[in-house]
Order: sequence, then structure tokens, then C-alpha cells
Amino acid sequence: MALTEKFKSKDISILRAVSQGDFFLDVKNPKLYKKVRRYYESEGVVFSGEDPLGDYDALMDYIYQDLEVVQEERWVF
Repeated sequence: MALTEKFKSKDISILRAVSQGDFFLDVKNPKLYKKVRRYYESEGVVFSGEDPLGDYDALMDYIYQDLEVVQEERWVF
């Protein structure tokens, strides 16, 4: 299941802002952060757990990539 299918449009708006660096998800919305992290773990992503900043950056990369793919698919005719 795709990220945009799993989460509500309100959450997707927040994730778009986060992926653009507007704020830190774990600070602004820790509940959503945990949900998104669990989503990626269920998709097979393994976070080290030893480097919280590295794990956060990796999560942001996954979110950015997934949202970018969805954006590109909208423009394909």
C-alpha cells in the first residue's frame, strides 16, 4: 500500500511540508512520526536504532521519494 493511500490527506499535507524541510515531524507531530515510521518498518525498511538522526534523515528521504513519485505520476498523460 502506497504512503498516500495509507494516510489521510491532512497527514499527507503535513508530510509534504516535512519533506520540504518546513519543520521536524518528530517535534511537531510525534504521533504521526511514529505512525509513518511503523508504516515504513512494515514495508521492510530497517532503521539502525543506534543513530536517531541518521534514522530520521533516512525516514525523510523515504517520505520525499514516495511523495515525489506520486507527484510525477499525476503529471503523466
